[in-house]
Amino acid sequence: MKLDSFRSAVIVMAHPDDEVLWASSILSTVRKVVLCYGEAPSDPHTSEGRQTVFDDFPLSTALTLDIPESHCYDTTHWHEPVETGYGVRCGRNKDVYKKNFHLLVKALEQHIDDGDTVVTHNPWGEYGHEEHIQVFRAVAHLGKRRKIRIFVTSYVSDRVLYFMERNTPRLGMASDLLPTDKALGEKLMRHYQAHNCWTWEDGYQWPDYECFYEITTPDMPLRSDRLTMSSLPVNVIWLDEQTPTYGNAFRATKKRLTARLRGLLQRAASALRGR
Repeated sequence: MKLDSFRSAVIVMAHPDDEVLWASSILSTVRKVVLCYGEAPSDPHTSEGRQTVFDDFPLSTALTLDIPESHCYDTTHWHEPVETGYGVRCGRNKDVYKKNFHLLVKALEQHIDDGDTVVTHNPWGEYGHEEHIQVFRAVAHLGKRRKIRIFVTSYVSDRVLYFMERNTPRLGMASDLLPTDKALGEKLMRHYQAHNCWTWEDGYQWPDYECFYEITTPDMPLRSDRLTMSSLPVNVIWLDEQTPTYGNAFRATKKRLTARLRGLLQRAASALRGR
């Protein structure tokens, strides 16, 4: 699979900004970009921003299903994760999480047709996000009803490296290494920041290349042994192993305060213009 091979593809990602974080190389090429979740119950600033972020969105191919998040992030024991038919076992809001799976499948039926190539999250959820895994599971479930090709992203964090290794039997051929679109990435990052709904780190630096793996058998049993294996071409995100727990907490607090300050400044500027 080369860049031209993705020209009629559909990208399906969980949250607004996932599309540019994990698939910038093909973002301006694909036919459609479907973003699944909207309201973030735990983050009113992000929820408010997502209500307006698509009004002047730089990509005309993007749309949102606007399903409320289940607020289950970071509640899975990643050393011993347990897969389910609707994602992965999480420690909070299990009923909402399960309900969202059925909402996703029903909504995605309107946007994925026979013969489509679909690019989505990988089975370990990039850095271990339960809703990323759920979106993968929803696309895989739809793949049982329709003849589609499923490709997943090449990103993984230190948090879920072991889970990624266990998923290797499900990974088929990789695409070419594709140059990331850093200019588009920065443009979309600024757009999300302007609407107070950029959920990643400010100033994020995209890697030079990324690739996508085809998934031919989503339900292939996980690799069971713990023997050392050679690495695959992946983009590793260092989140946990090099950062103390208090560092993670500080980073999350800083992001919330930065978003709040940005919102206050924008409202103040609007008030001045209205005088």
